[in-house]
Amino acid sequence: MFDVSAAQAAVARATSSSGRRNIRRKEASDVDDLVADFGFLSVNATARDFHGFTKEMSFARLVLSTSSVEEMPRFSSNALPPRELGRELVQQCLQEIFSLYPVLTDTAIFGSFDAVYQQRPNITASHRWDVRLSFAIALMSRSRSKGDHLYREAVRHTSSALEDAEAVILPGSIASLQAILLLVLYSMLDPSHFDSWYLVGVASRVMADLGLHQDPAEELRLKESHLMLRRRIFSCVYTLDRAISLAFVRAFSFSDDSANVVVTPNDAAHPSFTGWYDNTAEDLRSPSDTPAAQLLGLRQIQSNWYQKAFQSSREALTEPWQTRSSALNAMQSWAKALPKSTPNPLKHLFLSEMFFSNILVLSPPQNASLLCSYGKAVLFDNAVRYSEVTLSMCDTSHSYNCCTKLDIMRSRLVGDALLDILADSPTVIYKALDPQPPPLPAGSVAPPALRHRGFVETIDEAITTIHRIDQILDALEIRFGYPAQYNTFKTKSANTVERLYSKRQHHYMPSMLQANELAFNRPQNEHAIGGSIPDWYHSSIARSYESL
Repeated sequence: MFDVSAAQAAVARATSSSGRRNIRRKEASDVDDLVADFGFLSVNATARDFHGFTKEMSFARLVLSTSSVEEMPRFSSNALPPRELGRELVQQCLQEIFSLYPVLTDTAIFGSFDAVYQQRPNITASHRWDVRLSFAIALMSRSRSKGDHLYREAVRHTSSALEDAEAVILPGSIASLQAILLLVLYSMLDPSHFDSWYLVGVASRVMADLGLHQDPAEELRLKESHLMLRRRIFSCVYTLDRAISLAFVRAFSFSDDSANVVVTPNDAAHPSFTGWYDNTAEDLRSPSDTPAAQLLGLRQIQSNWYQKAFQSSREALTEPWQTRSSALNAMQSWAKALPKSTPNPLKHLFLSEMFFSNILVLSPPQNASLLCSYGKAVLFDNAVRYSEVTLSMCDTSHSYNCCTKLDIMRSRLVGDALLDILADSPTVIYKALDPQPPPLPAGSVAPPALRHRGFVETIDEAITTIHRIDQILDALEIRFGYPAQYNTFKTKSANTVERLYSKRQHHYMPSMLQANELAFNRPQNEHAIGGSIPDWYHSSIARSYESL
């Protein structure tokens, strides 16, 4: 006798199995396309493609295996924090991270938060992923040293989130791209477990496959909300790719010419994302004043000159000062346009990036000796300012630490550039001459003005700047690890500092210099472990900002 129920069950199983195979085949096809662009991936020569893989290979496993540095530990407990603490962590992530990189809106993240804590029937893997990684990012930003309680809690939440990786890291959807971007943000705070360079490359490739780098044709008549989502996620990929590429001094994942997206301030950030600002700030009146819009503006300036200086196929100019001067002035104009109510931590973050960018503009890829005397003096001035504002970012008295792994790379580059010009240009630096800028064609933007320094003040500032960079790398080594960067710079700078002290011994020392001498002899880790930044550092930062 024919069993109808058994036949229906068999058909259901076959249909379900066929559906799973189709989904897996579609994912495999997407992986085939992506692998073609992964120069770091080696594929077994006997395999024609990835069709037919099961649990041994998936897009999520591919992404995690290529971007992992150390294996993520497993924990016996994956308990959520108390609801009030969880809400506080999400709020911090919104105000201080998503206000700069608006991967998720407040509506989306709090919707996920409520679904997770109320155990709603419609809870998804994406809800758990968003909440766990938001917790991890907020906790990691509060951590003061690698391995402390906050660090371990952040790693625990990330480990829990990765249990849903197979369900959320899938090619072909904006939601999956948002999941990858959250991992990019986390990787900059936990470089011991993930490599941000590989992850942002994956995010860029997924973004391009989704076509987010091109505005859709008007004939498609997309909803305004969907168009804003596309542009907002594109701006997140763009700003992160530029930030990571600049810090590593590597090529961008995609060029400006390949993108055709009109990103307005409204698109760059959700209108409510004032983030760091007090809602009563009088000069915060338009979407262009939001932190995300301000950061996007800086990234566009950086991207323009970086491609000309480092990625152009033309032959290098012997003294391309016109391009450099234009870039320096563009970034200075951007800094002057920042709202006066910009909070100090955000102001220091922006200024640190700007001074680093100025130094990168002035650092020829091959040889520091190619830079003219005036350019070296401008580089020296920017290194002094960079060390002032970046050291303040390492102040552990703040509840929020805005430093990332990228600050290690930036500080080391700034320190090396400073040591190179001190070794290469004793006349310009040691004798404190005021070199004249090179001639520029009529109508060119005027070069930045140099601050006049006497001989003793110049030597003093050179020594102080080296000590500050030494302290920055020391603090970041405690925070993130990577002792090699700190130890290498300390060894490399020792001879330079000794030579500068020797120069100073033969000249009259003003009382100000003697006061600074006391600062050099303070305990090495005073700022790195629980110490606060002295008032004279804050006053010097104020001078740097006011002189823009």
